[in-house]
Amino acid sequence: MGDHSNQRLTAREMVRAHAYPVLAAVSTLALVVIAASLVPIARQADHMNRCLAVPGGAGCHRFR
Repeated sequence: MGDHSNQRLTAREMVRAHAYPVLAAVSTLALVVIAASLVPIARQADHMNRCLAVPGGAGCHRFR
Protein backbone atom coordinates (compact mmCIF):
# COMPACT_ATOMS: atom_id res chain seq x y z
CA MET A 1 0.00 0.00 0.00
CA GLY A 2 3.01 2.29 -0.07
CA ASP A 3 2.15 3.47 -3.59
CA HIS A 4 -1.34 4.57 -2.43
CA SER A 5 -0.22 6.55 0.62
CA ASN A 6 -1.00 9.97 -0.87
CA GLN A 7 -4.30 9.04 -2.58
CA ARG A 8 -7.80 9.36 -1.18
CA LEU A 9 -10.07 6.43 -2.03
CA THR A 10 -13.63 7.05 -3.13
CA ALA A 11 -16.51 5.33 -1.38
CA ARG A 12 -16.85 2.83 -4.23
CA GLU A 13 -13.15 1.96 -4.07
CA MET A 14 -13.37 1.50 -0.30
CA VAL A 15 -16.31 -0.88 -0.70
CA ARG A 16 -14.51 -2.83 -3.41
CA ALA A 17 -11.33 -3.03 -1.35
CA HIS A 18 -13.09 -4.36 1.75
CA ALA A 19 -15.98 -6.37 0.30
CA TYR A 20 -14.20 -9.73 0.18
CA PRO A 21 -12.84 -9.71 3.76
CA VAL A 22 -16.17 -8.47 5.16
CA LEU A 23 -18.19 -11.08 3.29
CA ALA A 24 -15.74 -13.82 4.29
CA ALA A 25 -16.06 -12.82 7.95
CA VAL A 26 -19.88 -12.79 7.73
CA SER A 27 -19.84 -16.20 6.06
CA THR A 28 -17.54 -17.66 8.71
CA LEU A 29 -19.66 -16.25 11.51
CA ALA A 30 -22.82 -17.68 9.94
CA LEU A 31 -21.26 -21.14 9.69
CA VAL A 32 -20.18 -21.04 13.35
CA VAL A 33 -23.67 -20.00 14.48
CA ILE A 34 -25.30 -22.75 12.39
CA ALA A 35 -22.92 -25.37 13.78
CA ALA A 36 -23.54 -24.22 17.35
CA SER A 37 -27.31 -24.33 16.87
CA LEU A 38 -27.10 -27.96 15.69
CA VAL A 39 -25.41 -29.21 18.89
CA PRO A 40 -28.65 -29.68 20.90
CA ILE A 41 -30.25 -31.58 18.02
CA ALA A 42 -27.22 -33.86 17.78
CA ARG A 43 -27.31 -34.53 21.53
CA GLN A 44 -31.00 -35.41 21.44
CA ALA A 45 -30.48 -37.72 18.45
CA ASP A 46 -27.62 -39.47 20.26
CA HIS A 47 -29.78 -39.94 23.36
CA MET A 48 -32.65 -41.34 21.31
CA ASN A 49 -30.30 -43.71 19.47
CA ARG A 50 -29.02 -45.03 22.79
CA CYS A 51 -32.60 -45.56 23.99
CA LEU A 52 -33.39 -47.57 20.88
CA ALA A 53 -30.25 -49.67 21.30
CA VAL A 54 -31.17 -50.59 24.90
CA PRO A 55 -34.96 -50.47 25.27
CA GLY A 56 -36.10 -49.56 28.75
CA GLY A 57 -32.76 -48.08 29.70
CA ALA A 58 -32.32 -45.27 32.20
CA GLY A 59 -33.79 -41.98 31.02
CA CYS A 60 -35.65 -43.47 28.06
CA HIS A 61 -39.11 -43.11 29.59
CA ARG A 62 -39.37 -39.58 28.18
CA PHE A 63 -39.91 -40.87 24.65
CA ARG A 64 -42.78 -43.28 25.30
